[in-house]
Amino acid sequence: MAERGTGEAMQNYKGLLIQYCQERGLSQPVYTETQQGPPDAPSWHVTVHYGEWVHETPEPIPGSKKFAHQVASKQILSEIDSRRESFLAGDTVEQEFIPLPPPVVSEPVPLEVPISLVSRALTIANEHLTTSQPTRYRMLSEAEFSKKLAILTLQIVRDLVEQADEDEITFK
Repeated sequence: MAERGTGEAMQNYKGLLIQYCQERGLSQPVYTETQQGPPDAPSWHVTVHYGEWVHETPEPIPGSKKFAHQVASKQILSEIDSRRESFLAGDTVEQEFIPLPPPVVSEPVPLEVPISLVSRALTIANEHLTTSQPTRYRMLSEAEFSKKLAILTLQIVRDLVEQADEDEITFK
């Protein structure tokens, strides 16, 4: 797909937005458009609903519906990048939504399990994180990936211990 007027190839922004939503557990983008102008030279005002957000193109986009969807998706991804950069720079960002209260964290119960169990759980967790959605985890820093790996490993170990308790299995 060529970008209108430049002849340059345009990225699949619609696909990138879908991937963004999938990786964050958001609902898929839903595009609605309103035609402006004559049928032989249409322009499209596009509204995109994704997750809890709604984006409307500021101006009608000339060309095909498919092209208009790509432009709207590109606008959304640019907005997301801009907010992310502002946040990382420490800028205060206006809250668009009411923030959720912090989760209630209970003290974890210490576990005594064989190191081989933890080692296997770590292997399973690493395999799961790197093969289930590899692009999602490639973008993480080593510290972020390590944290996710630790959380998943501990969850696997706790689930195994819970099931062992229910089945009256003891570890040596």
